[in-house]
This record gives sequence, C-alpha cells and structure tokens, in this order.
Amino acid sequence: MRYSRRALLGLIPVGVVLAACTGNVTALTPAAAPAKPTEPPAKPAAEPTKPAASAAPTAPAAQAPAKAGGGKVRYLYNATPGPNEKVHLDLIDLYGKLYPGVEVEKIRVPDDAELTRKLLAMIAAKDLPDFYWNRQRTATPFFDRGVVLDINPRVAADKVDLKDFWPSAIKTYTREGKLYGLPNSASSHAYYFNVDMYKKAGVPLPTETASKGAWNWDAIVDQGKKLSGGEGPTRTFGFNAVTSIYQVDQFIWQNGGDLWDEKVTVCKLNEPEAVGAIQWLVDCAQKHKIMPTSTDTKAGGDMFVAGRCGLVAAGRYILDTLLNSKFEVGMVVGPNGPKANTVRGDDLAASILKDAANPDAAWNFAKMWTSDDGQKLVLASRRSFTARRSFAQGDWMKTNLLPWENLETYMQGLERTGVYIAPGQTGEVNSVFDRELDLAYLGEKSVKDATDAMKRDIDAALKKPL
Repeated sequence: MRYSRRALLGLIPVGVVLAACTGNVTALTPAAAPAKPTEPPAKPAAEPTKPAASAAPTAPAAQAPAKAGGGKVRYLYNATPGPNEKVHLDLIDLYGKLYPGVEVEKIRVPDDAELTRKLLAMIAAKDLPDFYWNRQRTATPFFDRGVVLDINPRVAADKVDLKDFWPSAIKTYTREGKLYGLPNSASSHAYYFNVDMYKKAGVPLPTETASKGAWNWDAIVDQGKKLSGGEGPTRTFGFNAVTSIYQVDQFIWQNGGDLWDEKVTVCKLNEPEAVGAIQWLVDCAQKHKIMPTSTDTKAGGDMFVAGRCGLVAAGRYILDTLLNSKFEVGMVVGPNGPKANTVRGDDLAASILKDAANPDAAWNFAKMWTSDDGQKLVLASRRSFTARRSFAQGDWMKTNLLPWENLETYMQGLERTGVYIAPGQTGEVNSVFDRELDLAYLGEKSVKDATDAMKRDIDAALKKPL
C-alpha cells in the first residue's frame, strides 16, 4: 500500500523508549528561501513589532524578559532541511532579535515519528529539551506520561485570550482542564480542485455547487463520475485517494460516528456510523470507480498534482507542490456529510516540558510564535494557517495569500474542525487500520470483515501499556 508522507507516523510504534536514540542534533544554517509564488507573502518587518497596551485581551505578544542576562533554551522540532525547515529558522532568528542574550539550541529530527522517538529517549536519559513542536498525532504519549507543563497559570498571568484560538486547537491540547500547549498554527483540510478538469468535463465547479447548498457526498459521487475516465497511466479520477486514519476520520465524524471512546480505550470502528462512512469510501473506489486504489497509485507520485484527480482533501501543506502546477487550482470548504459537516484539521502548538531547565525562555518563544510577527512567518511558509482568529481577520491576511487561496474557506473549515485524539499506541493502531482499509479498497475483504478486524486488533493494542 502507498502511504503519504504525513501518514508515515502511523507505521512506526512509539511505545518503546529508545534510550540510545541520538537523532539529529545540529545547529543548522538557514536554508535558501523557497521559490516565490506568483504573489509572494510579504516579509515581516526587519525589527519585530510589539502591540500597544490595551485593556482588552490581546493576542500573545513577545515580552521583554524580566531580567537581563544570557542562558539557553533547547528547542526540539521535526523538519527536513530546506523550505520545510525555514519557518523554524526564521522564528529562531526573530527570537534572537527579541532576546539577544538567549541562545537557542536547535534539535532537529526529520519527521513526526522520529520526534516521538527522540523525545521518549531524551525523557529516559533525563536530557530534556525545554519545549517542542507538538501536534495532535504525537501528543498523547507525553500527556499521558505527565511530563508536559500545564500552561494555564502562565496564560492567566499574561492575560492570553484563549478565545482567539480556533476551538479545535484548545480542545486538542486540553486534558482534564489542563492546557499542555500554546497553539501556533493550524491546517484545516480544505478541498482543492482542478478547475481545468471540471471545465473540460462540463461539470459545475465545487464552489458553484457549494453556493447553491448542494455540496455533499452525493455531489462528490455525481461529479466524480463525470470527471473519471480513460485507462492505464492516463486514467483520471474524480476524487483523490483517502487512505490514512488522519483522513478517514472526518468521514466517520460526518456520518455521526467516532473512532474510539473519549478515553481512547475502546475502538468504535465497527459501529454502524463508522462502517457506513468507510463503506461509502470503498464504494467510491470499487462501485463508482471515482477514486484510485493502491493498485492505481503503485507507480508513486501525487495524482492530484499530476492532474489526474479532480478533487483532493488536504491541508495547506499542499501549496508548495502546486506552485508549478500546469492547471488552475480552486478551493472549497469540506462538503456536508449525512449527519454533520465536521472537517479534518491539524492544530500545532509549542509544548513545554514540566522539568524544563528554562521554562521562562520557552514560554517567551511560544508567545512570540503566536504574535503577529510570528504568524506572518507561519503564513509565509505556505505550510500552515494562522492559529488566531483575530489575525485571520486582519488586513495582512487579505493581501498575503496566493491569488487563488480563499480566506473565508480556511476560516469556515477551522470553525468546523474536529479533534483527532491519537492513542498512545498510535503506531500499532495505524498499522492495523491501514492494513484492513487497503484490503477493503482492493475488494479482498468486505467492509464489515475489515472493520471487525480493526475493532479486534485495535482494542488489543489499546490495552497495552505505553
């Protein structure tokens, strides 16, 4: 089965602490800036600005340290060198301008799975970073171990307005009233579409369909049939493959179901609502033939980027791959499901270790990241959207997206984003899910048999200790 880069974490168990793991601990020099889009985002000011004092709650801003002096703050993050890492290097540079006496030790690893391994190893060795770049799918093992700092006291002391963040972000990083991360970026799955394909097939654009209130699962099937055709390596499809648990979840939510209970102890993937959603996806591939399977994609490459799929659900991370596309791109909010309009998202945050050597410096970095200057860097990376409602509604956003990006679509999606709470045994759980889903897509198992197997094996995984 072919797995996307963002789904690779699910293939690697995280329950084993690898004390000998060393990762990549490097102090990297800034990479060259990525190729500019047609209308590039504006660069932040050379010197960071600080908002004026106000009686009303304000967005988190970088504050001058209480005492002058030096020190070091250790930052663990995942990125590959080049454009993918640039936002982290730019943020570190901004922090250096605000806090010139504090050294930032960069601890870079290549991906989500390695970040989990690395942090587990650092915890075992009692060699902690001060803070790390956190996300939904890697959060649970560390929250459950009780090693992450509850930042609620700092939020209260600095009067940080949590209502300015998207609801899904606060829910993602909250456990039993404790807040374990300050959100800094978001990526709600919009639906991107190939305008040229739709026009050539004489099919109304998804935005036109949505404006009439008929943007739903039936519309995807009806339009997908008209977009699909041909044979072999030139065959086209109406809807790009939906493969990982991080994509399937939104269809289960839209059908009124869930993946597991709130405490993540009992798998619910074989319940009628989840089975119905997965059956609809399998029908898209097997019955309607509007979606490619792993057999169709075995040659590799992104079929939407290649111009062979009319529609894809994705986060803003897709932008860099579309900059040189040979077709016109459009975007629309996720469709309505049979029972809900919830969409998939990915809220990211800065999380501080409870036993961090320099929590004050880590907190200053987290606040800086959510400041206006920090959010400009997030948007300029073309990988995520702002974490803050007020920034999304500001003037800067109106002139610094790509020409075809739709601000309202992003904002609608983020107000509707569901929360994926990853199990601590995420590696084993994802492996089971991927295995059974692929068998169903290929027609080698019925959806009922596949989801029953998911239930059996995932329940067993959830009972295992971290």
